[in-house]
Amino acid sequence: MAAGAPAAPRVWLRVLNWNVRGLRDDVDALARTIRGTAPHVVVLQEAPRVLRWRARAAQLARRCGLVVVRGGGDASGNLVLASLAVTVRETAVVRLPFTRFQHPRAAVVVRGALAGAPFTVVGVHLGLTGPERAAHVPVLLDAVPGDEPTVVAGDVNETADGPAWRALTERLVDVGADDPTPTFSTRSPRRRIDALFVSPGVPARGYQVLDTPEVTRASDHRPLVAEFGLTR
Repeated sequence: MAAGAPAAPRVWLRVLNWNVRGLRDDVDALARTIRGTAPHVVVLQEAPRVLRWRARAAQLARRCGLVVVRGGGDASGNLVLASLAVTVRETAVVRLPFTRFQHPRAAVVVRGALAGAPFTVVGVHLGLTGPERAAHVPVLLDAVPGDEPTVVAGDVNETADGPAWRALTERLVDVGADDPTPTFSTRSPRRRIDALFVSPGVPARGYQVLDTPEVTRASDHRPLVAEFGLTR
């Protein structure tokens, strides 16, 4: 950039990440919480994946004032919703290595734009066992593009001192690294196992773990929200 030239315009992408426990709790409280954050993109884990999952995902999106972008039953319960302000450029589901006797796992990749500024959001729910998570992370990172700002949102199923979490931070920045607020469980909060990661060099602001009576009614996990600076 030439000396004295104005900085490139920046827009802020607001992302919410939440494990919603299969919508087995208070869905009205869940929808009110999501609407109240006015997100551009919502990344959910344990969204509907059986028994009319497409209709249930669409109904949830409508209640939140959003639209379904990709995921649900065809992505092992990972679901991405977005506001109409987001332009969707491309979507994909990435299958993660399967471990016998465990649930199938996948990641959802959404390439979009907000006010002309490109971004990628990746939603994931890593496995329950350490070896399973160790096998998932390299495949997940291979799905992270290196050519634009990328947010990886998910339930890591381990804390920040775990090997899978550390492997993710070798490539990405843990947005909540300076905030030890636990995300699980809502009724007995002890562990930070849900996270937002972002490409190095992408500014982040407003990271927050939401903790309200509505959240406690809506799921056993607390949602995370943050904004990410994009340039056109």
